[in-house]
This record gives sequence, C-alpha cells and structure tokens, in this order.
Amino acid sequence: MTDTTASWREIERATVFSKFGRSVDRVDFELPDGRKEEFYLKRERPAGAVLALTPDQHVILARQYRPGPDRVLYELPGGFLEPGEEAADAIARELLEETGYQGRIHLAGPYWHDAYSNALRFAFFATDCVKVAEPQPERTEFIDVVTLTLDEFRTRVLHRGELTDTAAAYRALDMLNLL
Repeated sequence: MTDTTASWREIERATVFSKFGRSVDRVDFELPDGRKEEFYLKRERPAGAVLALTPDQHVILARQYRPGPDRVLYELPGGFLEPGEEAADAIARELLEETGYQGRIHLAGPYWHDAYSNALRFAFFATDCVKVAEPQPERTEFIDVVTLTLDEFRTRVLHRGELTDTAAAYRALDMLNLL
C-alpha cells in the first residue's frame, strides 16, 4: 500500500528567477506512487508582520500599491528578516522604518505562507505603539501610514479582503482575544 502522505523525493532543482529576496525554483519530484512531476516553487527568506496597536487601540497600517494584486491595499508593517537577525528585532525595525512607530513587540506565532513556497512567516502583535520618528521606507516602498479603529480594521480591511497578511492579523487578534 502506498503511503499517500510520505515525503516526495526531490530529483532535480534549478533556479528559474531570483530578485528582491525571492526566487522561483523548478523542482522535479518522484511522488509516492513512483510518478515524476515538475513543480515551480517560490523560495524566500523568512519574514514577519505585526498587528501594531496604539494605546487607544487603533491599528497602524501601511497602505500601498501592491504589484501582485495590482491594487492599493492595507498591510501590516513587516518584511524580510536579514541574515542572522532575530524575528522580533526585524519586526521592530520594520515597524519603525515603515510607520515611524515603536511599541512592545510580542510573538503570536509562525506560519507557512502557502503550500508552494518555503516562506516561513512570523506573526507578531505590538502594544502601546507611539510615533517616535518619520517613516523611512525602502526605495521601492511608497507608503501612506493609516490608523484605523479595531472595528474599522475588521470591517474595512479584514472582511473585504484588502489586506495581504491576513493570517498574521488573525493570529495576532486571537492572541489578544480581539476576534
């Protein structure tokens, strides 16, 4: 009997494209039933996102154009971890760079981005966030910093699908007992 949940055996891997910390690999696998299939998998460095709350419980968001969906969306502040950087340090850095806010950072937990990617993501929440500086976005980031009440965030962003880091948002809201 074939174990349908067994790990697949990788036969060959080649990078097809690589830029901005992301790459696409063509990977040939031998499946548990012996067939060989080709897959295209996204490879990325670990990244994180933070549901950041001000002392009066407003959610701090980065509103910006996102080229994949070809839309302006709301995003939780976040980004890639630099090599050797701790996830909490990366999130504190990204929160400050993208929004100018600082707060108390807490891990909500890790999660996988999707089934065809090795991208490990870290969900965080930050409390008591206050603005301490002007945002310093990267050269490809054009961000409007927005704050919304929790109700506005739930109805205008989560329920309408206008957020890219939905899994991180739900993990953080759950940890805060705010679902």
